[in-house]
Amino acid sequence: MKLALKLLRYDLRSGRLGLLAAALVVAVAAVTAVGWLAERVATATSDRAADIIAADRLVRTEQPVPEAWVAEAEAHGLATARVVEFPSVAVAGQRTRLVSFKAVEDGYPLRGELRTASAPGAPAQAAAGRPAPGTAWVEPGLLTLLDLEVGGTLTLGRQALTVERVVVSEPDRAAIFTSLAPRVLVAWEDVEGSGLVRPGSRVGYSLLLAGPARGLDGFQAWLEDAPGPDFTVTTGEDAQPVVQEAVRQAERFLGLAALITVVVAAAAILLTARHYAAAQLDRIAVLRVLGASQGRILRLQAAILVAVAVAAGLVGAAAGFAVHWAMLAAVRDLLPPEMAAPTPWPGLSGLLLAVTAAAGFALPTAARLRHVPPMRVLRRTAGGNVLRGAGPLAVAGAVIAGLMAVQAGDALLAAVVIGAVVFTVATLAAAAAAVVVMARWLRRRSGVHRLWLTGVTRRPAATVVQATAVGLGLMALLLLSAVREDLLNTWQSAIPDDAPDTFLINVQEDEVAPLRELLEREAGAAPDVYPLVQGQLTEIGGVPVDPRRYDSLRTQRLVARDFNLTWAAEPPGDNRVVAGRWWNSEPGAEWSVEREIAERIGIELGDELVFIIDGEPVRGTVTSLREVRWDSFNPNFFVIAAPGLIDDAFPEYVTSFRSGGDGDRLLPLLVERFPGVTPVDVGMLLDTVRRIVAQGARVVELMAGL
Repeated sequence: MKLALKLLRYDLRSGRLGLLAAALVVAVAAVTAVGWLAERVATATSDRAADIIAADRLVRTEQPVPEAWVAEAEAHGLATARVVEFPSVAVAGQRTRLVSFKAVEDGYPLRGELRTASAPGAPAQAAAGRPAPGTAWVEPGLLTLLDLEVGGTLTLGRQALTVERVVVSEPDRAAIFTSLAPRVLVAWEDVEGSGLVRPGSRVGYSLLLAGPARGLDGFQAWLEDAPGPDFTVTTGEDAQPVVQEAVRQAERFLGLAALITVVVAAAAILLTARHYAAAQLDRIAVLRVLGASQGRILRLQAAILVAVAVAAGLVGAAAGFAVHWAMLAAVRDLLPPEMAAPTPWPGLSGLLLAVTAAAGFALPTAARLRHVPPMRVLRRTAGGNVLRGAGPLAVAGAVIAGLMAVQAGDALLAAVVIGAVVFTVATLAAAAAAVVVMARWLRRRSGVHRLWLTGVTRRPAATVVQATAVGLGLMALLLLSAVREDLLNTWQSAIPDDAPDTFLINVQEDEVAPLRELLEREAGAAPDVYPLVQGQLTEIGGVPVDPRRYDSLRTQRLVARDFNLTWAAEPPGDNRVVAGRWWNSEPGAEWSVEREIAERIGIELGDELVFIIDGEPVRGTVTSLREVRWDSFNPNFFVIAAPGLIDDAFPEYVTSFRSGGDGDRLLPLLVERFPGVTPVDVGMLLDTVRRIVAQGARVVELMAGL
C-alpha cells in the first residue's frame, strides 16, 4: 500500500491518472445528483399527491376500523383520523334530499386543505378543524334544495344538526362519481346518535394515516397479518390516474438518465484505463526486474485503482450533493416549503459505483500488466501485445450490464437499454472497422504516404475502440434528448389549459338544454352532457357475478357496487376503441367496456352482460373494448350502452366545464337557477396535479442538462 500511494502521487502529478479520475468524478457526481434529486423530489411529489386523499396513505374497509389498528398506527409514530361515509336522506322541514353523509375524526384532513365559507358565495378559507359535534357543514347546493340557510336545522336519522358552514372544496373528493349526492360533513361522534349505521347498511370506512415512510411501511406490513376485516391501501398516486402515470414516467426517466450516465462513464473509463495501462509498461518491467511477482503487481495495480476510486468517489459525491442543491433551487417554486432531509444512501451508492467502475472497467486492463516480461527493460518491443485481447472488454460489458440493471430499478427498461447498447456497439464497431479498411485501401491506391491516415491504419484496434466509445456516448445523449422531448410533450398534452375544473351532477332531463344555454352564455362553454344510469352487474357470459371469487378487495368492491352507465352514438373524444367494433347506425343490444376494467373482472368480447336497472334485467353483448384517458377530467365511464338499450331508465345527466377564475360568480348563479344540480369543484385537485406535472417536467429538463 505504501508503494501504491507513492506511485499514485507520481501518476497524479504526471497526469497519467487525471482523465481516469475525472471520468470517475463526473460519473459519481451525475449518479449521486440524480439519486439525491430523485429521492427528494419523489418525497415532495408524494407529499403533494397525498393532498388528493387527505393523508399519506388511506386504508379502506367495509367494516368499522378496529381500535387495535389505530393503536398500532400510533405506535408506529403515525397520525390517524377515521372517516365513515354513506348515502342517507337529509330532512329540513317538509323537504328531503339524498345526501352523501361523511363523518370525520378530529385531525381531518391529515394532508391537504378543507375549504369552507360562512355562506354561499362568501369568501372561502381554510378550515381550522372539523365540524363540532351537533353541527354540519354542507355543500351550497343542498341549502337551496332544502330551502335552508346557514344556522338552520338539518335532520339525519335521529340526529338534529345545526348547519354552521358551507363546504367549498374537500381535498379527498377525487372520486367524483362514487358519491353523486351533495355532501354533508359532520363530526365522528354524531354517527352513533344518528342511528343510520345498521347491519347491512352500505357504509365505507377509512383510516387516514400520515407520518414518516418507515412508520407507514411498518404499519402496512403489520396490517397484512393483523386480524380484522379485509382492506385496501391507497396512496395519492393511486387515487388519480394522471398523477400515477406522471410519477411512473418520471421514475422511468430518472432511471434512464442514470443508465445513460453509467454508459457514458463506462465508455470514458474504458478509454482512459487503456491509456493509463499503456503508460505503465516500462514501470512494470522495472518492477519485474527488481523481483516483483505477478501477484504483487496485481495487488499493486488494484490498490492504486481502489485509492483513485475512493478519492474520486468522495469528490464526486460532494460535487453531486452540491449539484442536487443547485437543481433543487431551480425548482424551489414548485416544491413544498418544507422538504425531507437528504439521506446518505445516494452518496454511498455513488462511492460504490466508483469502486465498481474502477474494478470492472479499469482493473481488468491494468491486471494484464502482470504479464509484462522483465526483458522489456532491454528490448522495448517485448510485451507490446500484453494489452491486446477481448477479455477486459467482456468483463467490462458484464459489469456495465449489472450496473445498468441496478440503476434502472426496472427489469424491462434495463433489458431494452442493454439491448440498444449492444446493437449500437456492434453497429459502430462494424462501421469503424469499415472505415479502417477503407483508409488502408486509400493509402495503397494513392501510392503516396498520407500522414493523416497513418494513425487510423497503424493502430486499427484502438481506432475501432475509440470510435465505438465516442459513438456510444453520443448515442446515449441523443437518446436521452429524444426521450425528454417525448416525455415533456406527453405531459403537456395530458392536462390542457382548458381542462374542466367543475362537474355538474344530478342534472334532470328538462334542465339539459337551459343548462347548456346558461354555460354557453356565461362561461363561453358548450360542454357535452352525458346521461347517467346506475345498474348492478349480475352476470358475465351467463355466469353469476360473485364478488368473493375475486382476490383483490378493490375488484370485489367494484363489482359489488352499482356501475355508472351511459349511452352514446359515437365514442367520447377521450375514448379509443382498441378491440372489437363500435356499433353501427342501427345498433342492437350492445355494450362497450373499458379495457382495463374488462381485464380486471374477466370480461371478453362476445360476453353477454346483465345489469339490473330499476329492478329489471338489461342484457347486451360486449362488442368493443376501449382505452379511456382518465386524466382528461371529463366525464368518463367504464361501460357505455348502445342507444336504445337503457334510454328508458329515467337517467340523470352529468357534465363538466371550466369556470377558471369565474367560479365564485358562476356557481351561485347555477345553484340559484338549477337548485337540484350539484356542482363539484375539482379546481384544487386539478391545481395539485398540474403542479406535480410541472415539477416533474422541470426535473426532467434539469436531468437532461446534467
